[in-house]
Amino acid sequence: MTIDALAEARAIAAEIIELRHDLHRHPEVGTHLPWTQARVLAALDGLPLEVTLGRGLSSVVAVLRGGAADPDLAERPVVLLRGDMDGLPVAEATGLPYASQEPGRMHACGHDLHTATLVGAAKILCAHAAELPGDVVLMFQPGEEVLAGAREMLAEGLLDAAGKRPDRAFGLHAMAALYPAGTFALRPGTAMAASDLFVAGIVGRGGHGSTPHLAVD
Repeated sequence: MTIDALAEARAIAAEIIELRHDLHRHPEVGTHLPWTQARVLAALDGLPLEVTLGRGLSSVVAVLRGGAADPDLAERPVVLLRGDMDGLPVAEATGLPYASQEPGRMHACGHDLHTATLVGAAKILCAHAAELPGDVVLMFQPGEEVLAGAREMLAEGLLDAAGKRPDRAFGLHAMAALYPAGTFALRPGTAMAASDLFVAGIVGRGGHGSTPHLAVD
């Protein structure tokens, strides 16, 4: 199967850009993203997808069944594509025509782009559903910024959404400050950062900046 994905992406570019701008205007924070969830569902409406909504959070999981896949579920390859949807508690002062309309909230980390990109991938893949030799799981994740969304989606059965656990999983993150426009950076294995928390107790003698040699460094 050969897909001219670039040509097909260009054909729906205006629609996906408008979706991204709409998401940018209405950022939501945390794991409860009802407006964003509804907007994603509207964008996916009419596509041949098996859609499951989160029970404890505003997630969307959509499964695309490949028409050329092996009838035996155990033999069907499964690929998971992931995009996060939540914004940050940041006031936007960009002056952009599609700037946030929600006071104190902004898509400052590119998750509006991630969500719109995943919708675009869904549309292109669905156009070729009959030719796909396996199934695709589309993971629209809330709560990335609060380190909770993925954990809750896993607990609600994300990895079993297609009836078989994914063989591969792919995520995407915009890194506009590091690479020129139009550049994609890839590597085998894990690529994106993780977060963790530690607590440190520092015991010492206080001091003043004027006499640092008398304090404990």
